[in-house]
Amino acid sequence: MEIINKNKLISEVEVLLSELDVQQPQQESLEWYLKNNLYDYLQDVEKTNNANDLKIATKILSRFCLESMDWDTPLFKRCTKITELGLKVSKKLG
Repeated sequence: MEIINKNKLISEVEVLLSELDVQQPQQESLEWYLKNNLYDYLQDVEKTNNANDLKIATKILSRFCLESMDWDTPLFKRCTKITELGLKVSKKLG
């Protein structure tokens, strides 16, 4: 059984941020906005141990992914994987 914890969530976000950094997304592109949203999300995740705060931050990221991205892309699937993990971690904290 997979261990679900906050460190795994942070690691997943950092990996995707690193991959986006390497691509050097053009300003105001989808990847650029995603990178900014992920950076904000990472800051929220790192500073909280409150289940509700993590849940709110995760729902904000999830909404961005759902409203801004093509659902059939690998990038969307990576983003939703992160949000699913974030909700699991928030349940564990609660």
